Amino acid sequence: PPGWAGVFLSMLSFLFFTDMGIYWIHRGLHHKLFYKRFHKPHHLWKIATPFASHAFHPVDGFMQSLPYHVYPFLFPLHKVTYLGLYIFVNVWTISIHDGDYRVPRFLRHVINGSAHHTDHHLYFDYNYGQYFTLWDKIGGSYKSPTSFEGKGPHDYLRKLREK
Repeated sequence: PPGWAGVFLSMLSFLFFTDMGIYWIHRGLHHKLFYKRFHKPHHLWKIATPFASHAFHPVDGFMQSLPYHVYPFLFPLHKVTYLGLYIFVNVWTISIHDGDYRVPRFLRHVINGSAHHTDHHLYFDYNYGQYFTLWDKIGGSYKSPTSFEGKGPHDYLRKLREK
């Protein structure tokens, strides 16, 4: 659809399309044939930091960026919208590595935030998605974040300090 509705719909479809693509690529990068060579440098941080958000092997970075660059060839997307989404993607990537686990309670099991991604770094086989938990739930790799249950890394450190 033309106009602002079209821009809004293209933004939503971009997020869902790229989330699906990144889920499968990211999950594939965890396969034993690829992990040590290409994806392990990103997982050197067990507790993710904003610096880890862009710490990738070049092949890993290329593979995970493919959905972002394929989308405009398959679906209409205004160039300014694409640039805005590119900025959003980079901010989001940093934010899921920043250790700020605050998400509105009603979105905790929908949005793949920093708490989900921290558990991905800690437990390896869970929460591969970029923005949403949909594909992790479909693919059987969803794990409710330990920090939502009071058992996350920050909770552990707080308990150590109290002792």
